[in-house]
Amino acid sequence: MIPPFDYKIPRTLEEACDLLWKTDGKARVIAGGTDLVIGLRNGDQKTQSLIDITKIEELHGIIDEDGKVSIGATVTHSEIATSSLVRKYGKVLSDAALEIGSPQIRNLGTIGGNIINASPAGDTLPPLMVLNAMAKVVSREGTREVPLLQLFKGPYETHLFSHEILAQISFPKLNPGFRSAFVRLARRKAMAIARVSVAILLRRAEGDGFIEDIRISIGSVTPTPQRMSEAEIFLKDKLPDEECLRLAAHKVSEGMMERTGIRPSTSYKAPVVEALFIRAFKKAVEGEA
Repeated sequence: MIPPFDYKIPRTLEEACDLLWKTDGKARVIAGGTDLVIGLRNGDQKTQSLIDITKIEELHGIIDEDGKVSIGATVTHSEIATSSLVRKYGKVLSDAALEIGSPQIRNLGTIGGNIINASPAGDTLPPLMVLNAMAKVVSREGTREVPLLQLFKGPYETHLFSHEILAQISFPKLNPGFRSAFVRLARRKAMAIARVSVAILLRRAEGDGFIEDIRISIGSVTPTPQRMSEAEIFLKDKLPDEECLRLAAHKVSEGMMERTGIRPSTSYKAPVVEALFIRAFKKAVEGEA
């Protein structure tokens, strides 16, 4: 049973920021609520007040502006999955959004909630990492923009202050030369949380096929979203034959272990991460993503 709480529905971002400021850390922001409501029901989370931001027009919409794609924090996963703008300039994100939960969850859950929940298994997080996404954070003190990578403190923790709201996520538009892929492994096919996921962006030189740019991020196996910079550096300017991919995959698993340490699950996760990386790479090369 969820304990009683106040429920506020601000109509503007300014009003929402004022409400958060006045509650002095005793309020929670809610949009889709797919994670928060469960936490409140189970007693894992508590609050004296819920501030519903779904009526704030500024937090809706996906727009093309100044060479980037900007997504309001209350945009749902279904909207991202079907957005022609996201599919054109950041398809890896729309592909990941399509993998989230059931249609009901995708229709309700928001990208802002997926980020703020900060679950290591959040499906949109690896794609946002490879897209070099930025977060727009607002409060009564003003607005700040921060690379999404710097927003995460630990599993289910962010560096946001209690009076701040994640308002928007943006990423530079990708040029047509990039290919992408998002692959995940879960216990069962429908509605399962990812055990491992991999997002890749790749651009190869015309003619010789050498790698000009590559970005790799893995999900569910590190405490916070991470780019696999060691593997990226290794692959740059190389021709990705089978041996090269095998060595790169090993660097991905090594990068995972450096960030998490050796755990009982490492013997299982390392080969799975390597296999999933190779699958994602080949999928991107073949243009299926």
